[in-house]
Amino acid sequence: MIQEEQITLIAKRIKSLRISKGLTLQALSERANLTKGLISKIENSRTIPSLPVFLALIHALEENPQTFFDLPTASYNRTYVHVKQKSYKHIKKENRPGFDYRFILAQTLLSCTMETVVLSIKPKSKSKPTVTDGYEFKYVLSGDCDYYIQDEKIELAQGDSIYFDASKPHYPVNNSKRKVVMLVCYFLTMK
Repeated sequence: MIQEEQITLIAKRIKSLRISKGLTLQALSERANLTKGLISKIENSRTIPSLPVFLALIHALEENPQTFFDLPTASYNRTYVHVKQKSYKHIKKENRPGFDYRFILAQTLLSCTMETVVLSIKPKSKSKPTVTDGYEFKYVLSGDCDYYIQDEKIELAQGDSIYFDASKPHYPVNNSKRKVVMLVCYFLTMK
């Protein structure tokens, strides 16, 4: 998961820097001595650049390599990824004044169906552990709760997110006096 997230974030940074500097694919390809097609594939995460190609792009964009590795701080575990709201990184997408995009995480999943719901959990509510075939992403819109994956408790606050393998027993517990509202994306694997 970590490697895929880093690759996607680096690809997005290359594209966002190119656009913010007013460079076309053609202009960047000339500066870096690379083909437009290769740069387009890199920017869209369809190919991973070799180290010499990556360094040529960094040089052509007049950037410091360190800027490409300033990734969101997250709790990585074999079972889940927990990202605190303060760790979301600002990214540029297209050239849209007044739009603020924050990168949370990326994951490539093949042969799956995505289902999105809004989940409300009343105060003092708890469910039994459940399992599904696939992955789940949850973003806390309001409230705080504890989320259990196997025997581990993760404290989720408003604005936090969690991504995990849903084949592991998991369930939320709302011990607070406030309702918890989450945006939930299910990525169900096709068999």
